[in-house]
Amino acid sequence: MNTLENYGRELESIDMEIARLAQLCDVHLLEPGVAEAVLRGDTSLCNHTNEIAWMKMRGLLVLHYHVVNEAAASDGVEAAAESVRLALQKVRDRMRPQQQ
Repeated sequence: MNTLENYGRELESIDMEIARLAQLCDVHLLEPGVAEAVLRGDTSLCNHTNEIAWMKMRGLLVLHYHVVNEAAASDGVEAAAESVRLALQKVRDRMRPQQQ
């Protein structure tokens, strides 16, 4: 397994947990500026008070950026961007409600 695959799996795992916590807090992380506001600690974005989920989500978001930074340093910016794109798509696919 190459480093790109390692970063991709790590990002997918981190991003899946971020997505679950964002749902608990009713935070729409994919809207412009929201992730940056979370990183700044703007708790007004949290529509459901859940301090533990908020702090964990914020910490994992910091970790997400750290992993992306490591991936960019190791494999290049384009490869890191592709890892992020693939991880986000997998999370979206898993979080989408199943139709029966």
